[in-house]
Formats: sequence, structure tokens, C-alpha cells
Amino acid sequence: MKILKRSATMALLLFVGVTVGVLIAQEVSHTAADPIEGDPNRNAAEATEAVASVETSDPSAPSDVIELPALEAEDAAASDARDIESGTPPTAIAAPDAERPCVVDAIYFHNTLRCRTCKNIEETAKAVLEAEFAEEFAVGRMRWSAVNMESQRHYVEEYDLVKPTLILVRSVGDEQTDWVALDETWTLIRSELRFADYVENETRGFLEACP
Repeated sequence: MKILKRSATMALLLFVGVTVGVLIAQEVSHTAADPIEGDPNRNAAEATEAVASVETSDPSAPSDVIELPALEAEDAAASDARDIESGTPPTAIAAPDAERPCVVDAIYFHNTLRCRTCKNIEETAKAVLEAEFAEEFAVGRMRWSAVNMESQRHYVEEYDLVKPTLILVRSVGDEQTDWVALDETWTLIRSELRFADYVENETRGFLEACP
């Protein structure tokens, strides 16, 4: 009888001990899980990334600095991309006329076989222009050239040439805007003064029309 009682007592004590152990294990497991709410894997990953960011960041650079030029470049690139998608080309800014120099070319067109008068007209016209417009020649606003019109026939049609002629050509940038023929040089060459006045006045008025 004593043995039976002792066995029952030991079994009861063993049951109580196992129950208490199970309760303690559940409490410990619940307590360890409480500090992290939501998805424990996500929170752990965020905590790891935060620690890595702190360790690799430059302590001398403030965290709230925004690089405006980079943002502006991204905005411009995004705007161009939207323009391309919509079929509208990016806006191009045309250079104003003030940045496109106006130049007057004084060109004497002559034949292959030349007479004394033809050579005299060329030499006298060049001397007058270089003397009266020295500053314009120095800065490249005026230029002189002599061209054999028989070897470059396209000029004959372009400027309606029928004899050796002094032509003034006005250009803005790479675009020719106007030209004029000084046809009276052949009738005025016998009077050097009248010839010089004619060439100077015609050239000055033509040059002043530059924008």
C-alpha cells in the first residue's frame, strides 16, 4: 500500500514539473517575439540595412544635402525623353544675328586676257578700299579678292557678268544676303578723283546696311 501511494505521488510531482516546464518555455518564446511587430524577417532586414548605412556613410557629409544640378539634369533628360515620345523635337535656340558677323566682299571679276584699263580698275579700286576702310579690313568686316570669271563660269550667271566688273557682296554668317555691281568704274577710271569717290561712296552705303 505504501509503495502504491509513493508511486502515485511521484507521478503527480512529475506531471506538475512537466507542466511548469512547458509553461515557462512558452512564456520565454512569447517574450522574445514581442519586441518585433509585424513581419520579423522584414524588420530584421531593415535593421541590418540601417546598421550598414550608418557604418558606410561619410560622417562629415550631412544626410539632408540635395545635389540640385543632378536633379536639374535628370529633369532635362526626362523632358527630352517625353518630347521624343510625343514626336516633338527638343527646343533648339537659334543664334541671334548679333552673333553672326556681317561681311562685305569686294570681288573684281576679270577675264583671262586682260587690257591695261582692266588692270588699272582693279589696282585703283583695291587701293581706294584699303585706304578708306582700313579698320574694316583689319577686323575682317571687309575682304578683297580677284577672280578669273572664265575659269569659274558659275559667277557669270550668278552676278550677270558681261565684262570685268567690281562686285560688292554682303553676307551674314554663311548666307549671302545682297550684292551690287559697280558698273560705272569703266566710265570713271579716266578721272582718278571721281573714280575714288564713286567706289568709296557705293561701298560705304553698302557696308552701312549690315545688321
